[in-house]
Amino acid sequence: MARISQETIERVRNAADILDVVSRYVVLKRRGRNYFGLCPFHHEKTPSFSVAPEKEIYHCFGCGAGGNVFNFIMEYEKLSFVEAVKNLGDRYGIPVELSRDKGAQELFSQLYELHLDAANFYHKQLLSDKGGKTLAYLRERGLQETTIKQFKIGLAEDRWDALYKETKKAGYTPEVFDKSGLFSRSDRGMFDRFRGRIMFPIFNTAGKIIAFGGRALDPGDPAKYLNSPETPLYHKSDIFYGLHATREAIRKAGYAILVEGYMDFLQLYQAGIRNLIAASGTALTERHVSQIRKFAERVVLVYDGDQAGVNAAIRAGYLLYKGGIEPRILPLPEGLDPDDWIREKGAESFRAALDETLPVLKFHLTVRKAAAMTGAERSRYIRDILSQIAGIPDGIVRDDLVRELSQELRIDELELVKQLQRERRGGRLPAEADTAKTAPADRFTSQVQKAQLELVKVLAGPDREARQLVRDMVNLDLFTERLLKRLSELLMPLYDEIDYAAIIDHFETKEDRETVARILMEESPVLDPVTTVRECVTVLSANPLKEKIRKARIKIREMEAAGKDPTEIIFEVAQLQQELKNLGS
Repeated sequence: MARISQETIERVRNAADILDVVSRYVVLKRRGRNYFGLCPFHHEKTPSFSVAPEKEIYHCFGCGAGGNVFNFIMEYEKLSFVEAVKNLGDRYGIPVELSRDKGAQELFSQLYELHLDAANFYHKQLLSDKGGKTLAYLRERGLQETTIKQFKIGLAEDRWDALYKETKKAGYTPEVFDKSGLFSRSDRGMFDRFRGRIMFPIFNTAGKIIAFGGRALDPGDPAKYLNSPETPLYHKSDIFYGLHATREAIRKAGYAILVEGYMDFLQLYQAGIRNLIAASGTALTERHVSQIRKFAERVVLVYDGDQAGVNAAIRAGYLLYKGGIEPRILPLPEGLDPDDWIREKGAESFRAALDETLPVLKFHLTVRKAAAMTGAERSRYIRDILSQIAGIPDGIVRDDLVRELSQELRIDELELVKQLQRERRGGRLPAEADTAKTAPADRFTSQVQKAQLELVKVLAGPDREARQLVRDMVNLDLFTERLLKRLSELLMPLYDEIDYAAIIDHFETKEDRETVARILMEESPVLDPVTTVRECVTVLSANPLKEKIRKARIKIREMEAAGKDPTEIIFEVAQLQQELKNLGS
């Protein structure tokens, strides 16, 4: 197994700002000293995911996920601890030396390496003499060398096993080849999935290559575009092409421009329009929408101007509404796509058009010429629209759309409301409840557990005098909860600043780390630390006495049943009860 020195781990942890890291994946808004956003680990509509920059930890009050910056990267990117440290080390320019055993590498690590090797191979082929014609074609399409290199565009030659022969030299296991999606296996052996295509590497949000999209060089090929299949790395409904390069621009702009194709994305990006993403050549899905909500609250759809593009834009618009995102549509002339627009009219023309986007319903009514419809056609059309509106969970948005539909088609609003209610009652409505995982039940519910928890929170809090009071008054032997005792042992020696993120690393299981993160995240100001600590000590000191009394009473009953004299035990109980009284319990 690969290993990293503790010194390197500490360097990376100290350099990796958790707010900076998490902000690359989640839209965060400040609320007091912490930041909140929609949890990336479960679907929710109300932000319950919190980041505490001062403590360098995170916690979701909805599903319970929590930890430090390493845990976040491990959970989000599905990496091992070593890979997470390496990931952050690369991001912050810290060399991470590790011992590597090729045969012991995890599947995910090898898959990442194989995809990088493939991208380098394809890119090298494009820039070689063999790629001369393809490179000339890309330049004719307006792509500059810097863009080609930044996004590692490449060429898969029209050969059966060029990539396989190249990459098998690296010693990847058969399992890695089979699960990569880059090859197919037949009776005649292994052969390349992509042949005779321009290759567009697909990156995850951390900038790692996880899949490819391939555009056929042969105009007669029935499959103009071919994407990687679903693999352990690549789930097409979770990925947007180019997001790794545009996330910050989207945040600054306050909205995302969504295009359909790789070339559309690259042309706009190259023209300086950076707040954009592409759906990797696949139709927009609910999971896509869930991903968008983590980094944008508004989306402008810029789909092709043909009928297929119009239909896709309308469908995507209503889907965004249902996911709680405000959609707008930028209409394109018939037969024009964003790639054509930039090359023919220029970036400034495109930017100007962004000020003339249409609401989804307005676009829908306009392109379908709804005002000219009559009779049964008009009735069916209105029912179809109302069925879309009925699936929108936000009642305010629904009401606004019904009002707009009424005004545009001059239909009585009350009648539309009645039809909408029938649609919603008809069972065609998706569930509105959050699909959050149930938060883990509070592990500390008894009086004794709560007293231990309160003392731990004092030790983890900002009041240094209160922390010292716990040290002076509390014996750790009073702690009965394993996790709370271990946490108090770690906190007791810390007189100055507390490295909360480092404390989390002392706990091995995911459940323990999440519980510790929740405890460290929650701040309960102690107004009277002396009274609080004394009350907790009283509860904990009384607990063993109460347990002795309980056992003694059982013994008394047993002796009475056996006809023996329990006087001595009764006397002991009286002494224990006096001790309890002296404690004030």
